[in-house]
Amino acid sequence: MQSRLTLAMPPIRAPGTAFGRTMNHGTKHLLLATGLAAFVLLGMAQAIFGPVLPSYAKTFGLDVSSVGWLLSLFWAGCLAAVIAVYVLPTHLGPKSGLALAAIGTALLALMSNWALVLLGGALFGAGYGVIAAVYNPRVLSAYGPRGPAMMSLLNAIFTLGAIAAPQIFLAFDSDPALTFWLFTAFTVLMFIATTGMGDTRVQAQAETGPLRIDWLVLGFAALGIGMESSLVGLGPTALVIAGQSEAQATALLSLFFIAYLIARLTIVFIANHVPAFFLYIGATAMTAALAAGIVLGGDPTFLFPLMGFGCGLFFYGGYLTGLAGMGPSTRVSAIMLGAGLCGAIVQPIVVTQALGHLGPNGFFVIVLGLTSALLLAALLAAPRYLRR
Repeated sequence: MQSRLTLAMPPIRAPGTAFGRTMNHGTKHLLLATGLAAFVLLGMAQAIFGPVLPSYAKTFGLDVSSVGWLLSLFWAGCLAAVIAVYVLPTHLGPKSGLALAAIGTALLALMSNWALVLLGGALFGAGYGVIAAVYNPRVLSAYGPRGPAMMSLLNAIFTLGAIAAPQIFLAFDSDPALTFWLFTAFTVLMFIATTGMGDTRVQAQAETGPLRIDWLVLGFAALGIGMESSLVGLGPTALVIAGQSEAQATALLSLFFIAYLIARLTIVFIANHVPAFFLYIGATAMTAALAAGIVLGGDPTFLFPLMGFGCGLFFYGGYLTGLAGMGPSTRVSAIMLGAGLCGAIVQPIVVTQALGHLGPNGFFVIVLGLTSALLLAALLAAPRYLRR
């Protein structure tokens, strides 16, 4: 009988070999060390665009609808990289991802013209995608039975980078150039460290079952991750439009990610007791309620950081629901990630195009409208996805 995934994180089996060979201890530990550093970079990458977009807008004389393209191109580069890794899993590795990230962050730091900044964002996104796609399975393979614990460590340290990035930006007097030069130097050091590693490639695993596409759950994944991307990438700009200073908006983003981290840690304790789609519904309802509070005159300095808790639940709720419904095929994870990235690319563009016509709290009006519609759809779909 075909097994079905239920409430906890999906079971993970480590293949235990690196492309047919066992990794030596030095390679294994260097893989983990550079992976931890790389996931700090990923966290910083996700959190930095929110604070830097207003600075880029000032520097290049752009409005919010134009500067928002940087965020979408970052995620488009990430999606392209994930597809490339899926097609060529043994040709792209940590060095490829770190090299792309170093080039991208250098272009973002140079700030010579807007076109090169956009190119830098796309290349940084491509590096992000390669790093995210290759380190998890390679660490899993290297550490055998301890692999899942090491993967959890990678993904936990990601949030520490996200909390730190806005504070680094403030420490550099809100200067994008200095901030991204630091990112470049950090990435180059990691690249140099990876040159000491042996072969870390893992053999592709065979498909374990039929692929059953569930377009509805893919839509939920796209809209949920699109909302997360919009809140992280455009939230600080929206707070500035609503009357907060850039420094205060950046500090609020750090608080947002602290709430995000708390949500991720909470999942560890409740995942075996709460249906995954219930987490998705809860994330949508919480985000809608907090957006309504801001629209109705509530204090955004209190309500916006709390949105981080809801954002911390979107991915897990949608991802696990998709894995449970579409079968155990190894392609499902990549498809779910691709759907989320599509949302991360498209939704910020749509939001920024409408933002200029809705007043100081226009962003939160849009968030309220989108999450209310998404909540209604999720409640209608609940009988289908809450079945044990």
